[in-house]
Amino acid sequence: MRKFLSRNRRLALEMLPPWAPELNPVEPVWSWLKYGELANFVPVDTEVLDHEILDRLFGLKFDPELLRSLWERSDLPFPQKVTQ
Repeated sequence: MRKFLSRNRRLALEMLPPWAPELNPVEPVWSWLKYGELANFVPVDTEVLDHEILDRLFGLKFDPELLRSLWERSDLPFPQKVTQ
């Protein structure tokens, strides 16, 4: 890891507690997906479920307002563009 970080100076290693969902910006995404988008969805098999999940996540990619609102549910600051 140190070797990789030394070659990629723009990356920084952040130490997080072992259990901190409030610091994990993907947790609100899973919550939105599980309790909102797929709350009443009953797939016939895991392949159908997988396809539906990927469709919803792909759609989320093109909704920057929703994506940002989900990020803001975490306790992390929104990333700022770094200029060098």
